[in-house]
Amino acid sequence: MKHLPIDPSTFPFYSREKERGKVLANRCGRDFLYYALCFYYPQEFGAGKLTPLEIDAQKLFGIPLPASLAWLQIQFWKVPSYLARRGLGFLINKKTIKSFFDFVRSILFSRISVVHAIKFLEQGIDRGHVVGIDIAIGRGGLLDHVMFVYGYDAENFYVFDTVRAPIEYEQTTNDSRLIMKLPKKIVEARWTRFGRIWEVYPLV
Repeated sequence: MKHLPIDPSTFPFYSREKERGKVLANRCGRDFLYYALCFYYPQEFGAGKLTPLEIDAQKLFGIPLPASLAWLQIQFWKVPSYLARRGLGFLINKKTIKSFFDFVRSILFSRISVVHAIKFLEQGIDRGHVVGIDIAIGRGGLLDHVMFVYGYDAENFYVFDTVRAPIEYEQTTNDSRLIMKLPKKIVEARWTRFGRIWEVYPLV
């Protein structure tokens, strides 16, 4: 398996927070970006440091919204500038994201085939960049889920998740860490015109 230079025994895995006993929905994009920052800035992000709860409280990525309003995307309006200040670039489906307008346009209108999506994920891992896969979980792709991709082999991707999504993937650990084996055939089956590859990479 090829994978990012991460030690899963020390990586700060996060379990999605709950509200009134229910796991909060529509936080996968935030969680992906949090894991990206844990990878690039482990001295600042992780357990005992900045967590997703504090990211929301400080509005570092944008204005946190209830799940019913997540379609507005303003929870991400600061992300391009925030990443740039930290020396990180941001791509969605290989489209450069430098502004909130770029982000919304790419979320709504960028299109790639699943063949290219798999290729882009593998190339990103080979370069040592953080990549995420955004695939359908319902409504023909209008409901989707973003996951941090740790590595891949001939048949599977290995992803870090913060909540169990309704996807045919398999946990590879016997503890609370959601290190999941995601078959490439499931990626192909769940790929729609709304499928996306997210990439966060060093600008220098």
